[in-house]
Amino acid sequence: MSRRESRHSRETKGHGAIGFLITFVLLMFVGVMVFFFLSDTSFKGVKGKVYSLLYPQEYEQQVRHASIEFGVEEPLIYAVIRTESGFRPEVESSVGASGLMQLMPSTFDWLQENLNGAVTYSSDSLADPDINIRYGTYLLSILLKQYEVRDTAIAAYNAGTSTVDGWLQDKSLSPDGKTLTTIPYEETSAYVKKVGEAYDMYKKLYY
Repeated sequence: MSRRESRHSRETKGHGAIGFLITFVLLMFVGVMVFFFLSDTSFKGVKGKVYSLLYPQEYEQQVRHASIEFGVEEPLIYAVIRTESGFRPEVESSVGASGLMQLMPSTFDWLQENLNGAVTYSSDSLADPDINIRYGTYLLSILLKQYEVRDTAIAAYNAGTSTVDGWLQDKSLSPDGKTLTTIPYEETSAYVKKVGEAYDMYKKLYY
């Protein structure tokens, strides 16, 4: 073996050893992080910080004001916003629902008339977080009072009151006329589950 080949061989082995050491350190770091993540059951340490990125409290002031005005829990408002729009105020659905809490223009007009006695905002105002969160929370408060059961109210937020009223009259779907044991629409069933899971996470993380 020539001197060049010998030197090259030593350098290659050296680089390999350094690469192995870096990989080992990274794996150890990941292992420690996973250990703390799994062992942290309080949601106040590493796990809480990770989950807080996935479940943010954006528009905190607007949510707090709407919660106080209409008597709706903050975690539920956040859960609906996260599920509906992912905290993106500019989002508009394929059927025309707009903003953070995805309100239909016709529903928005009805909410304004019901709350203020007149329509004072155009549908373009639904892109405004202040307005969208206020009226979205107002709608939630109406549904919660009407149905009393949170999941039933959330189902109505997604599928509409007339649809949910029909389900509640079906004994195979709702034995007590209040709680939906089965939700026929797959989209609404998944929606109710997502909002419920997000609600639980917000409660654990912040309240």
